[in-house]
Amino acid sequence: MIGKSNWISSVTVKGQATIPFEIRSLLHLKPGKDLLGFFVRGRRVEIRPVSVKDSAWKFSAKEWKKIKKISREKGEIFQSFDSFSKRLNAL
Repeated sequence: MIGKSNWISSVTVKGQATIPFEIRSLLHLKPGKDLLGFFVRGRRVEIRPVSVKDSAWKFSAKEWKKIKKISREKGEIFQSFDSFSKRLNAL
């Protein structure tokens, strides 16, 4: 811990960083269950717990199959739902 309320974490070669225990506890984060959103604010990044409403994800069985394929691939980051949707339609 740095100061009274700041923590640091190194980034692995896979781009992963550990969220300190105190922060996970404060936000009630559960491994493998909770999602985090990354919001860029100038030169800062705000990390917040997020949830996805089921109504926002109305995909057909065929589309879910494509989504599972994308999720198995490495290194793809979508900046918007539109960019994700275009990638999904390209499969």
